[in-house]
Amino acid sequence: MLGQEAAKMKRETGWLGSHLIQLEVTFRQNSQIKAVNQAFHLVFPVVLVGTLADMVRQTWLASTGYYFQTLHVGDWLMQRTVLKHYLSLLSAGTLGLVAMFMAFAVSYYLVAPVTKRTTDRLMVGVVAVTGLKFFNVDRLTLLNGQPVQWLSNNLGISGILVGILIGLIVGDGYRWGIQHWLLAEERLGQTMTIASIWLLVLAAGGLAWTLTQKGSLNATFLSLARWPFPLPHQLPGLLGFNLLTGLCQWLGILGPVASVGGQSVEAAQNLASVLTHAGWQIPHPITIHTVVDVYTNFGGPGMMLGLLLAIYLGHSNGAQRRVGAACLLPTLGNYNAPLMVGLPVVLSPILGIPFLVTPVVCSLLSWTCLQLHWVPAVAYPIANGTPGILQGFLGTGGNMAALALAGVELLISVLIYYPFVKWSRLAGEAAHHAEKTSH
Repeated sequence: MLGQEAAKMKRETGWLGSHLIQLEVTFRQNSQIKAVNQAFHLVFPVVLVGTLADMVRQTWLASTGYYFQTLHVGDWLMQRTVLKHYLSLLSAGTLGLVAMFMAFAVSYYLVAPVTKRTTDRLMVGVVAVTGLKFFNVDRLTLLNGQPVQWLSNNLGISGILVGILIGLIVGDGYRWGIQHWLLAEERLGQTMTIASIWLLVLAAGGLAWTLTQKGSLNATFLSLARWPFPLPHQLPGLLGFNLLTGLCQWLGILGPVASVGGQSVEAAQNLASVLTHAGWQIPHPITIHTVVDVYTNFGGPGMMLGLLLAIYLGHSNGAQRRVGAACLLPTLGNYNAPLMVGLPVVLSPILGIPFLVTPVVCSLLSWTCLQLHWVPAVAYPIANGTPGILQGFLGTGGNMAALALAGVELLISVLIYYPFVKWSRLAGEAAHHAEKTSH
């Protein structure tokens, strides 16, 4: 029976689809990945609320926001400053602590299957959160003998990867201790001993890192996405930046990623040239901003707007559609964190492929059109939260060729994502069926 189902799936999805589905099912059945995915489901509402708050603050209430400028929000909204403060607090209290939530949840879900004691389940989460803090210490306060301060900026969505790693390490170690502890009758002593050992080990690891490294663990991972490519204005540098940014995002380093140095200066020179000279002759037509930021980040890095449309155009299941509906507003504003966590795209073998490939294909097309002068390069500043498909149009002063290019690239992204969304749905159903039959 299982062989017949596998043969049927292979006929429906093809060789590539069937192999990717099998890989995804095996991946999801791993206890480590299962705990990570359960943690994503737990923190998704927190990420969604925080992202919506951050989006409203930056796009509706800030003077550089798209809706603030187009709807003249400053002329009619009362108490705008108070509302900005409120949304800043809401965003910081949610998005700013996501890495801690992930460390807690991953370790909790790893220990939950081996013990029914609530104390053990909660204690491992507390230990994981504490360990994450040990690796996010303000180095100068520790070395100068001052009261220790924490690097709270590294505990948000850009620290999800570190939170996952800490949660896995602590959760696995704690679980091993529960399963192999000799004095199992003394439960309180067992809990205290295991927790104390892990706190001492993590504190020693955090101290060793702080004394030998100038940056935090999270900053070390994030620095990979700020690679100083030697050819930022040529195709290899653009594609390399795309791939590295996508890889970091897929691993869980979410949030804005800094571009190659000097981009702001070049953007200012492009704008000055357009304002002071006749025609549209700009000195830097090929930059990460004019190619990558404008044409490959619809819905955020990875062309997530294409993924969202593929979910609704394809035969997606109810769970995928509900996540897509919840993430519609932030995705239209180019905030991809809710969709990355909600599906999840992070650490998904199937969805990771189009997530990495789509921006590269769109960058190739954008670079070609700019090189052949089929579209002008963007010169005008683009307001925060401008819908991705309108960025090229508005940044070129209303050029229809730029709008057409954006439309073509959005269509290409949907076509690339479409089969992978279907395969991801089938993999999820197969994994769920396999879990039910195993019980």
